Amino acid sequence: YTTLFRSENSLARTLIFLYPYLKEGVSMDLEKNIVLYADMLECERKNQPIYYEDEHALCIQDTYNQMLYCASDNKKSAKRMVEAMPESFSMIVAHDMYTDQYIKERFHIACTLECYHTMYIGKEKPVVILPEGYTMRLLDEHYLPEVMSLYSMEDCNDEAYLRPCLEDGMAGVFQNDILCGFMGVHEKSSMGILEIKPEYRRQGLAVALIHQIVGMQMDRGRIPYGEIVKDNIASIKLQEKAGLVVSKELTYWYFP
Repeated sequence: YTTLFRSENSLARTLIFLYPYLKEGVSMDLEKNIVLYADMLECERKNQPIYYEDEHALCIQDTYNQMLYCASDNKKSAKRMVEAMPESFSMIVAHDMYTDQYIKERFHIACTLECYHTMYIGKEKPVVILPEGYTMRLLDEHYLPEVMSLYSMEDCNDEAYLRPCLEDGMAGVFQNDILCGFMGVHEKSSMGILEIKPEYRRQGLAVALIHQIVGMQMDRGRIPYGEIVKDNIASIKLQEKAGLVVSKELTYWYFP
């Protein structure tokens, strides 16, 4: 029954999306670089729609946030892949620069953000260690106003964006009943939304929150990965301190 289900599912995806270059049994090997391709591997895990696939390129879309993820290792496959992309998307995340020319030509948009990936690759969940006097617990909707007032990333700081993140599971560190910091997950995919109040920094709270969210992602069967803007050296060092691996390569973000 398992073999039959997989065959029918594969056929259905081919018939629905009709990307013309797919060859049976041929696919790009994302596992050759699991940190760089963590977001695409997460989409594959969730059985998200594929718009193009051959042994050199892959384009897949997360239907929750409408983001397109693409990768290619040569310009020929990159050109074909961009031609197969849908017209509607919230943004494109490319994992190389082979697609850059063709994205610009077709969609008239340019890369405006470059990020590194981080990923926890351990098999066992990390141990969450808090300083004496602090506790960790999940936040409920009553903390939404405080989260919005503290979170420093303006592009993601509104109720429409943060409420679903809070409902998905956002961890907070407390001293008595005072919220000292928090962390969550962006749109059920990448770890982030990390904020520590200035007066509570340099006590290990950020590392404890990272470990807490990593464990939560692992419990839910998700890949524990995150994204860091290229020039955010402090965040890169924090992720490394927490034991996460930082990709050597960048991802390139295009907004319509």
